[in-house]
Amino acid sequence: MPGYDLAILGGGPAGYAAALKAAERGAAVALIEAGKPGGSCVHHACIPTNALLGAAATRVDARELGIHGVFSVGEEFNFARAAARKDALIRQMSAGIEAALRMRGVTVIPGRASFTSPHMLAVATASGNEPLPAEAFIIATGTRWEAGSIPGIDPAAVITPDVVQGLPATPPSAVVVGGGPSEGAFACEYAALLAIAGAEAVLAEPGPRFLPALDPAVSVSARAMLEALGVRVFEGAALRGEGESIVISHSGGEATAPAGPVVIADPRRPFLTSLGLEAAGVVTETAIPVDRSCRTSVPHIYATGDVTGGAMLSSTASHMGEVAATNATGGNAVARPGSIPHVLYGPPGIGWIGLTEDEARRRGHDVVSGVFDLSYNARAIALGAREGLVKVVAERELGEVLGVHAAGPSVSEIMAVATAVMQAEATVYDLAATVHWHPSVAEGLAEAARRAIGSPAGE
Repeated sequence: MPGYDLAILGGGPAGYAAALKAAERGAAVALIEAGKPGGSCVHHACIPTNALLGAAATRVDARELGIHGVFSVGEEFNFARAAARKDALIRQMSAGIEAALRMRGVTVIPGRASFTSPHMLAVATASGNEPLPAEAFIIATGTRWEAGSIPGIDPAAVITPDVVQGLPATPPSAVVVGGGPSEGAFACEYAALLAIAGAEAVLAEPGPRFLPALDPAVSVSARAMLEALGVRVFEGAALRGEGESIVISHSGGEATAPAGPVVIADPRRPFLTSLGLEAAGVVTETAIPVDRSCRTSVPHIYATGDVTGGAMLSSTASHMGEVAATNATGGNAVARPGSIPHVLYGPPGIGWIGLTEDEARRRGHDVVSGVFDLSYNARAIALGAREGLVKVVAERELGEVLGVHAAGPSVSEIMAVATAVMQAEATVYDLAATVHWHPSVAEGLAEAARRAIGSPAGE
């Protein structure tokens, strides 16, 4: 194979974002991918999850059509039909990524790559092993799911989200286990999906608190909305099988659920196997440590996305991919993963960015905070929402926005504004003074900011 300016291992969000950025900067780029470009995000995580949650949200809306003056008889949730639409969307998105890479002149090589030296890869393709030299490399191999085992439960019943996505029908019951790099976010989404689809759903959170990255005030509201869908939520939970039941030991005692699928919602581990990292001299731990430029211990080798550990978000992966590609092609960029939001598409809609109030205080900030109840927001009322909350956390003297947390309708709208504010380093005073379209859910964000600085609207 010819030499390249940059060789990228993996074609997920980190890999293809890096390839497009490097090609834009004039580099000769090779991207090695064993499957189809798009990675877990397109094929197993973000896109299929959002497609199925979209179907679930439509069913929730249909339950309340009468409130809006629409009277009709709707169909039952058909998991197989929703999954078929999901598969079509995956094919569409994967084809779009392939087209973008082709248009930028990126050489996509089907195969698996491993280092044989700091400047050489061996690429296993259908025609055999071929050497591939490059000036710089980006490792973007993502993660692999490892479901593990649970005492007393048939290993075949312990499944991962990709299995849920392909179910031919809704199971009568399911237990969804939280935790993992997403800190329970995936579990919340899959518990909601299964409950709306008709399963008796349980969310078993191993940690002491439901969605620990979410501010506690908002977490209580989010949990109530999830329970309103029919999901039973247990914290400090451990599972074991006993006959025809699953026993859930939790912080409040014990509960049982019918035997059925146990969904390990986020069992991701960085994929480091068979990459030849020792031959390249790259230092590894459970993940690949990098600095803010996304460099590994070897200056011309970068690592991005899930393989570096952390929150393992596609948004973070794409951001890191662009940073690494910029630096690998002679630029100077710095990763800022702390200002990237987490958004759970509902119902219930949940999102956060930055610090909770408690985290901000522990870090020594002099904190002000404001909370607004979205049940008083005009747009939320028009949508039929009965509850929701948005909280703004800021530094008192300079007004730096340290965190935004929300649960309720149109949370992605709130988080888009919050992300722009935090990435632009605008202040809570700027946020409070922002005039939004009326009615919009984003007005609730400005109102929370006004409460943080002590000047709510109308006072």
